[in-house]
Amino acid sequence: MNALAVVLVFGLIVFIHEWGHMMAAKRAGIAVPTFAIGMGPSLFSFWFGETEYHLCAFPIGGFVKISGMVDDGHMPDKADNAQHVDEVPAEPRLKPLPSGKERMLTKDWSDATGWEKASILVAGPLMNILAAMLTIFVMGQIGFQVNDVMINGVEDGMPAQQAGLQAGDIVHSINGSVVENSQQFIHAVQASGGETVSIGIKRHGEDVEISATPRSREGFNEGKLSLGVVLTEVMKSSNIVSLVPARSSGYSAGLRVGDQVVELNGEPVSNGLDVLLAMAPFNDASYEAQDYYGHPLDKEGHPLGEDGERLAVSEAGFLLDASGKPLVSEVTGEPMQATVFGPMALTVERDGERIPITLPAATTMVSGGVSFRPDLMRLPFDRALLRSLDEAKYSLLGIIDGMRAIFTKEGSKSVGGPIMIFNLIGQSASSDIYTFLMMFMVININLGVLNLLPFPLLDGGRLVFVALKGIGLRISENSEATVHFVGSLILIGFILYVSFFDVLALIPRGGGG
Repeated sequence: MNALAVVLVFGLIVFIHEWGHMMAAKRAGIAVPTFAIGMGPSLFSFWFGETEYHLCAFPIGGFVKISGMVDDGHMPDKADNAQHVDEVPAEPRLKPLPSGKERMLTKDWSDATGWEKASILVAGPLMNILAAMLTIFVMGQIGFQVNDVMINGVEDGMPAQQAGLQAGDIVHSINGSVVENSQQFIHAVQASGGETVSIGIKRHGEDVEISATPRSREGFNEGKLSLGVVLTEVMKSSNIVSLVPARSSGYSAGLRVGDQVVELNGEPVSNGLDVLLAMAPFNDASYEAQDYYGHPLDKEGHPLGEDGERLAVSEAGFLLDASGKPLVSEVTGEPMQATVFGPMALTVERDGERIPITLPAATTMVSGGVSFRPDLMRLPFDRALLRSLDEAKYSLLGIIDGMRAIFTKEGSKSVGGPIMIFNLIGQSASSDIYTFLMMFMVININLGVLNLLPFPLLDGGRLVFVALKGIGLRISENSEATVHFVGSLILIGFILYVSFFDVLALIPRGGGG
């Protein structure tokens, strides 16, 4: 079922992108001989109008063939185009060409104006971004997830500790702006320019205002400002389980999606927050850490570092390296958390029956833990639209942070390739509709923005050539084709590089003996 979801979702996202290109080209009167979803050999094809539509074997992309457009290594000339048009058969067609539309088979890329070319190139990414915003709006009609942003740890010697911020504080504002998610807080701190920020928190039910001055983290991400806090978005949720990764300790213990947790260690619970608060941390406990895919990281159950050194967990819940210094995220610049929870005795209700489940000791340092079905809040049209814009903005900022991380040693290894994307789609398909739509939105925005980057072969790279020619620079079509060909080799190499780490993550890395 997950594999089918991956194919359908990824195929739909690619279809949206390529459909944007195709419709813009046809609107400009340019022939579009081929439209394909997937890569490799064609499994199924049919003709509609002057375009042949293909479904290909490998669901890892797609393409639209625009007559006369520079390809990644070959530039068809006028004779090629004429021959290609002549080869378009009159049959089979689903219907004949509408009267007066025959010109669509004769106009090609070289006949288009600069503005027409730009509109065709932008149309694909724009459709993905619009699809993402529409998805967010639909989420608003279903109901947005409501989170409290909680401080889960404060790093020694950093501004947050000096200002008096504490673990357990609920952050509700920064410099007067409401904080709805951790990314808002992080970006506000990094945009402060080192000036003092005013943080509104709720502590033990009382509103408190605290001022703190961000500073750069020494010896790491120089210039990136931080307060030295770990933020957790505490979802307002029910006590119904919505996600259990297939190879997680929870799944192995018998926990399943749809289970309603009614007791934890003998205490009744009525929502997801009750469950989280009942999980008393045991930072000195022996435990089995797991990576993203649920594999143990060494024989004794302690996490391993990049070079195999054992890591430790501080009293504040931060992951420490071999020298005792907190590890810091390459993407956010914030310390990484690794709170350890002791064994937990759950009682769940499933099909009217109460079932006892014992979860082993575990750590929250990894992604892909057990999630609970969120409480959702529906918004009116105007607020849903504003929320859509905000979600899109912070998704874009997250992409920018991720792109910066690509150029660091560890960050480049944390970038997800096709395997990780497929895995995330599969997991979201097994979860609730909110998680699924959020994943669909994020992938659409990523695809739209990344395709606008001014890199050869990407839509943004082709836009650069259109702009250069528009200001009068003479660039031969073969030269442009060569640049795109080199760009394709670089992109393929990068995809293979990140896919290597995706595959590496799938391989168990337990200690020997």
